[in-house]
Formats: sequence, C-alpha cells, structure tokens
Amino acid sequence: MTLRRRIAMSASVVALIGGTVAIAPTASAYSSAPAGAAAWNHTTSLGGPIRECYAASCDVVWQTDSGVPLDWDHYAINGSGNRWYYVRYIFGNGTPHTVYGWIYCGNVTAPC
Repeated sequence: MTLRRRIAMSASVVALIGGTVAIAPTASAYSSAPAGAAAWNHTTSLGGPIRECYAASCDVVWQTDSGVPLDWDHYAINGSGNRWYYVRYIFGNGTPHTVYGWIYCGNVTAPC
C-alpha cells in the first residue's frame, strides 16, 4: 500500500470516528422548558437559587424565597454526587411569567 493511500485511509477513519462523537450540551441548554414534560410534581422552596445547570458554579436564573411553590419534572445527580431538580417557577400578577432551571435538593422540600 502506498503512503498516499495510507494517509487517505487514515483521514477517512478519523472523519468517520469524529462524526460519531457526542458533544455535551451547554449550560444554556438546561434553561429552557423540557419538550413534552409528562407530569410536574409539586414541592416548596426553602429559599435558594434556580440555576442554568445542575452545579453550584452555574449562573443563577432566579433567586427563590422560602415558601414559594415550585414544580419539578426530573432530577439529575452531578459529578459531586448532589441531587438537583429541574423546576419551573410561575409568578406574576395578571401576566404570568415562568422560569425554568435547576435547584439543589437541599433548597426544596422534595427528597434529597
């Protein structure tokens, strides 16, 4: 096999492998509403931030007060072993607004 042919085959293999690599979603991918959420479960905030992703280093979307009702759809365990709930918070007088994001389990009444 010639050197040119080996190089061409190597490039094809690299392109094929490169096309199958999954890319992790960015933090902003977590701030929108989930597509077709099956059911929302009710919980109450103990006070704490709703964040863009499920880590304490993620940007704050909204700061909740204690006693605020929240709904959660699912949860995730981050790399530190902490449970985070994906929540929605609906607020506003007259015109409702909805915030979506992640809140640490220690900041809600749902199980930690």
